[in-house]
Amino acid sequence: MIRLNSIAIPIISIFLLFGCERRDEPVNKNIEDLDFIHYTIEDYYPFLGFKKINLNSIYNQYLPLVKDATNTEFETILVNLLSELKDGHANVYDKTGIPIYGYRIPRREKDYESFDTSLVKLYLNKEFKQFNGLFKYEILPDNIGYVYCSRFSGNISEYGKFDSILQYLKETKGLIFDIRHNGGGNNISAYYMIKRLISAPLEGTRWTKKGGGFYPTETYYPSGDYQYTKPTVLLINGVCFSAADGFANLCKKIPHITLIGDTTGGGGGVPEIFTLKNSKIKFRVPTRCEMRYDGEHVEWNGIPPDIIVTQTKNDIENDTDKQLERAIEFLNK
Repeated sequence: MIRLNSIAIPIISIFLLFGCERRDEPVNKNIEDLDFIHYTIEDYYPFLGFKKINLNSIYNQYLPLVKDATNTEFETILVNLLSELKDGHANVYDKTGIPIYGYRIPRREKDYESFDTSLVKLYLNKEFKQFNGLFKYEILPDNIGYVYCSRFSGNISEYGKFDSILQYLKETKGLIFDIRHNGGGNNISAYYMIKRLISAPLEGTRWTKKGGGFYPTETYYPSGDYQYTKPTVLLINGVCFSAADGFANLCKKIPHITLIGDTTGGGGGVPEIFTLKNSKIKFRVPTRCEMRYDGEHVEWNGIPPDIIVTQTKNDIENDTDKQLERAIEFLNK
């Protein structure tokens, strides 16, 4: 007993000695913030497996860069780190709240100069009716309704205008609903309009929960004084993203709606904003995501059209909107 105790005392003393020295070491605040990002992505980011991301490898790559970085340098490093996720919903915010993106969405880059709403007026032969920069609408020749929706963001009360627009277009033989270059926004706004385009309950898509698992599938029911259920074309392209991806995803399941154009950008995540403890830098990453009806991820894959019509900057410069022309042709059949 005496012998064991005499051995134990110096061992405990050594443990306490080294333990105290470790606690006295100053914490590197940049590394502490980097650790927080690492664990946030590890715990909540829904695409690590899908994208085959080696998060530990990324962490080890950026660890030596952050140790002695200034706050400005640290911000740039974080922009580059988040770009490794190849996710249009992952970004850093500067001090004024402006998002800084390192990753460029490939289909958005391809289609960015392939659409201009001013060109639609050449087919309209008159000025649009407009509402708050959100909607442009009118009746095309051959009694085809046209609505352009620029975003799914803003106050939900703004989307009440969609009801009166549909009333205005009620007697048309078909509708072109154009969401090209719609970068997304709020899914609630998208759901509001979906409910005006269905005549029967619509089963929603699957959404993952934060941290794993799935939410129960939601069902959408017809709403509003009038639902437009005549033949409808949804025009899409690679700049459509986030809530616009989701809107196109739902439209795929509506029998009277045909998607024409090019595959959407593929933003399937729902982002959440986090603030770093030391640098106070805000960053954003998705914590849950939407699946397509076929079971594939919306992320990266996007929503493909039923009828693919590619369009280029050269078409626009030649005053030609091939996607709109194909939609008119389809509704005139």
